[in-house]
Amino acid sequence: MTEQAPTQRPSMRPLFQTILLDVAPPLVAYYGLRAAGVSEYVALLSATVLSGARVVYGVVKSRRLDPFAVYLLLTFGLSLAVGLATTDPKLILIGNTLVNGIGGLLFLGSCVVGTPLTQVVGERFRPADDAEPTPDEARRIRRVHVRLSAMWGVGLLVEVAIRLVVIAHLSVDAANGVNSAVTLPVIGLLVLATVVVSRRAAPAADAPA
Repeated sequence: MTEQAPTQRPSMRPLFQTILLDVAPPLVAYYGLRAAGVSEYVALLSATVLSGARVVYGVVKSRRLDPFAVYLLLTFGLSLAVGLATTDPKLILIGNTLVNGIGGLLFLGSCVVGTPLTQVVGERFRPADDAEPTPDEARRIRRVHVRLSAMWGVGLLVEVAIRLVVIAHLSVDAANGVNSAVTLPVIGLLVLATVVVSRRAAPAADAPA
């Protein structure tokens, strides 16, 4: 009787690194430009362009345009459109926050139309040599990701509500930093919850039929 090798859990390090690289460079660019005497508007627009450049680079590097890549490009395009449509830095912050809200709605919408977005993201980090799931496993995986995508959608919408309150009560410089400080723990908690839910669901795949 051959002994089965234990299932290796995928590392979450690439995902955390991706989140950090998405948040840190635009924030550093904004406050670096502000320290150099650049206006709030130009600093915000530059940070938006820098964030979008990373999105475009990721799509070109992966040479694939999956639904999640389309989502990232859409959010960048909308954020850039907001930045070019107004010179009011507070309106740019509000517009970018509402764009994140659209992201939350897309996560929720993917639960009922197409492939849940969390499943699309998970497939990006799945090793290439992983075996294709059976039809039963595929249905189980989809059910798990429907719950996860719903969780992400609700979480992002809650984050949007918090960010709008912050923007309404603080200056642009302060709100930009506080909102980034809000985003990191919210995303971190969502990632942690995703890991917990995924690992609790994993044993079901190994259970006898």
